[in-house]
Amino acid sequence: MTAVSAPDVAERLRAALGSHPERTAVVVGPETLGHGELDTASGALAARLRALGVRPGQTVLLHLRQSVHTLTGMIAALRAGAAWCVTEPGHPAERLAALPRDLECGALVWDAAADPDARQAVERLAAEAPYPLPVLDLAEHRRAAPPDDGTWTPAPDGAPAYVVTTSGSSGEPKAVVVGRDNLSALVADRDDGPFGTVFSACRFAWDGALLLTFPALCDGGTAVLPDHAALPDARACAELVRRWRVTRAVCPPSYYRLMLPHLPGAEAHLRQVVLAGEVVPEPLVAQHRAQLPGTGLRNEYGPTETTVAVLAHTVPDASSGTVPVGRPRGATTVHVLDERLRPAAPDALGELYVGGPQVTRGYARRPAATGARFVADPFSPLPGARMYRTGDLVRARKDGEIVFAGRADGQLKVRGIRVERHGVEAVLERHPAVGQASVQGVPGDGGLRLTAFWTAAPDAVALPGPRELLAHCRQELEAGSVPEEFVLIGSMPLAASGKVDEAALTRLLPAEGGGPDGADDTADALSQELAALWAKVLRHDDFGPEDSFFDAGGNSRSVVELHLCLEQRWPGALRVGQLFDLDRVADQARALRAAGARPASR
Repeated sequence: MTAVSAPDVAERLRAALGSHPERTAVVVGPETLGHGELDTASGALAARLRALGVRPGQTVLLHLRQSVHTLTGMIAALRAGAAWCVTEPGHPAERLAALPRDLECGALVWDAAADPDARQAVERLAAEAPYPLPVLDLAEHRRAAPPDDGTWTPAPDGAPAYVVTTSGSSGEPKAVVVGRDNLSALVADRDDGPFGTVFSACRFAWDGALLLTFPALCDGGTAVLPDHAALPDARACAELVRRWRVTRAVCPPSYYRLMLPHLPGAEAHLRQVVLAGEVVPEPLVAQHRAQLPGTGLRNEYGPTETTVAVLAHTVPDASSGTVPVGRPRGATTVHVLDERLRPAAPDALGELYVGGPQVTRGYARRPAATGARFVADPFSPLPGARMYRTGDLVRARKDGEIVFAGRADGQLKVRGIRVERHGVEAVLERHPAVGQASVQGVPGDGGLRLTAFWTAAPDAVALPGPRELLAHCRQELEAGSVPEEFVLIGSMPLAASGKVDEAALTRLLPAEGGGPDGADDTADALSQELAALWAKVLRHDDFGPEDSFFDAGGNSRSVVELHLCLEQRWPGALRVGQLFDLDRVADQARALRAAGARPASR
């Protein structure tokens, strides 16, 4: 028996871009490109890549902030017969340096006009590559772009389409190689009617951005995404949904919770919201129904190693309780197996294995890791078929719906990003003052919060504060894997099994509230009140008057939490977008005074 291949994604893109040149193809923040413009721009860039020597089977590194140029680069790589790998300025240098070692990279693309500060990282990456790595500056390319000759270089069977980096349990990065056939299967699986205009609240560096974007483009539709400035701003993302009258949207549950208050009336055009990347909390379903009663809600599931999404569950209007991750989509097969690799009984706990055409190639130059996760599929009639061992513990209900029950290998999903918590622990324990670390996902109103519990090394003389530990983690970890909270404890509590007692750890969390013990006595009352709000949101007070909110541990979720606190105290005084520029206590205090705000009476 042979597998039936899905139509090639490159051929579908080629036909769609050429058929509707006047339609809007992509919107990223304030920038737009029509189908014809995207066709021309990607063709010109593909011609430049071929001139640099890029050939089928290689990978093009796109070191770009999120913009229309990122998507243009992705399609240009496909047109050159190559794969793409998106990284963003600020990516840890160690992670970047691993890519040319693990992949055969044909070119490195960046944009000096959009991000001049990335020059040093780009030059270092090219210089340290184990082979000559051509560098293409998009700013220079746009000044003298070659003509689009309409060429789409054919790629051999099994050629990669894109690469996504993910951390390993040892803290070492892994590069997941996704084939063109895998991406083609994803697009073909979503042929369920006209797409219209879709929205993804995701970074191109995360494969969740592909879930609706590529099916929409192949269907002649419009893909809308936030740019790098709007990505952290839920209000700005909601405005994009409303302005472009989006019909389908996808985002992680924790981010959708922030967007929902800004979407009144969107049900007039928003037919469906897809939640992916995290467990869907029950209260969020109720909030969705209250805000958008006419908009359908679906939960989808899929590790990067199985090409974005392979299970789906449409949430019924009257459902309650745990939201399942769903049933297999398209040609995907799933099996819930016990520790002896036997099918688990209905409702019994087992590990989820995924088979079918969306199972990817594996990890670049990681044969041991690939062999451990991508195993022979004894249930498939196809020779050489493999299935992916997800590490997710699930239960298969009698009605066929699969319910997620946790991880078997220490991974967490935080804000839609997969975090190998043992890898984070390994990084923390490399700090000379840290003896042992345990990283936990602590539930909260906004989803899981990554919290690091740590003990002091026996020979530690001076103990680091949260600011020093944040800086240490940022040297090796991507932003989504850096803990939001650091809790120093005397010793790790152990369960009867001898393992760390995670329930006991969470009971050691400090009580909510409080303010900075070391508040500057010379600061005015308004600044002290702001500093207290910072301490409440950041859950530590290890910051000074000149520290940025983000350097002190803030992220896209906590800045929204800070804005909510400001709104309760001074309604309408500051917009959430201002907080990304006004990132010091003094800056925010000046802006509040200009808006007529006053400190609380004492």
